[in-house]
Amino acid sequence: MKPSNKYLKPIFPALLFLTLIIGSCKQPKSKMASYGPVFETVMRSETGVFRGFSLGDKQDSVRLKETVKPMETDSGYLYYELKLDTTGSFNITYNFDDEGLNEIQSDIYINNASKMDDVFSKFKSYFDEHYGASQTRQGYTVWTVKSEKYGEVRISLSNESSDFTVDKAPGKIALWIYPDKE
Repeated sequence: MKPSNKYLKPIFPALLFLTLIIGSCKQPKSKMASYGPVFETVMRSETGVFRGFSLGDKQDSVRLKETVKPMETDSGYLYYELKLDTTGSFNITYNFDDEGLNEIQSDIYINNASKMDDVFSKFKSYFDEHYGASQTRQGYTVWTVKSEKYGEVRISLSNESSDFTVDKAPGKIALWIYPDKE
């Protein structure tokens, strides 16, 4: 028995409406997503200078806001290791002094070294757009940013993949954020 057209006509607009509603319920992509999944996972937030943190933040605050427990910790240091889905991993070292967070270091390892240039360029583009054009100093890409608490702060980015000489070694990006003490 073939269905009658008189039953299909009212169902079609309802299905079309339902499809439009479901399609509009998708969450919009974050601004961070436009720089790629590695960048979005590592940086996590547009607030602060790194993962939502700013130099001067207290150690307890950083520990509470991080997504995992630290692998190592002491009174002036937090160390984390995190995964990047199937693309690699990264670590973060937060160093503290009497003023609070005063240095951030992160090494980002990408399993497919051929993707390193793309990942590096996404980090560089983000920092260029947020802090102005970078400078090259001793092989590092560097931004200088003003901080109320620390004066000038440097953001240093480098592709250290050439440090690995073993075939099929992961690529490595080093990110270092620190007060300029020159």
